[in-house]
Amino acid sequence: MITRKLFTAPTYALLDNPKIRNRIILEVRKLKPEVEVSVEGCPDLARGKIIEWNEKNKLFTVHWKSVPDAFALQTGSQTGLRSFFKTHVFTTQLLFKTEIVRRMDEAHYQYRIPEAFYQNQRRKALRVPLPAGTAWLASDRGSFPILDLSVSGAALKIRADQFPEVLKLENCELILRNKRIGTPQFGITFTRRGEDQAGCRFHGLNEGIHVEIKQFLFEFLQVYFKDKTQS
Repeated sequence: MITRKLFTAPTYALLDNPKIRNRIILEVRKLKPEVEVSVEGCPDLARGKIIEWNEKNKLFTVHWKSVPDAFALQTGSQTGLRSFFKTHVFTTQLLFKTEIVRRMDEAHYQYRIPEAFYQNQRRKALRVPLPAGTAWLASDRGSFPILDLSVSGAALKIRADQFPEVLKLENCELILRNKRIGTPQFGITFTRRGEDQAGCRFHGLNEGIHVEIKQFLFEFLQVYFKDKTQS
């Protein structure tokens, strides 16, 4: 079997080309894309749409479609609260960190335009590296530490002698900070193998579990970008 390198870095990179940055900002202004947003101190994601992008004033406005109660409570009276955004434009997926400038009303918040954007690379699904002991994949063949995770798959720490003869495992569960999640149909298909780790693709997960994984990953994205996306 051919061994391919398993990447342990996030699948996104700093967007530092001024021409590309200008093109993507133009796309944001024209497309008015939908966004997923998390804030520090709240595990729930809010969903909305960028409706205005003002380069002159360095501000943009979000109209909310879905705001969990915990998110609304956390952002109710605070300005300067760090917020993390994920959005799609015509050509790429963007990630950026910014702060709330003001809460205009319950349906509209205003944010500061960030100085740094990160662009998703290689994959449609965002993959996030995780600290040791944070997450596990449990199966009837044992439990394996998760090295990085996305909503569609993971990289597992697995020895050569643990690697199954078949390329699929069924009856699996994800253990995320001691919380066990899964469905009766949840299983994995191995897609690549290294000396002591292997990549896999998930199947049998529903949308509700995808949301739980996203919320879990957003917490670690905030930690990863703590020093990299300060405005």
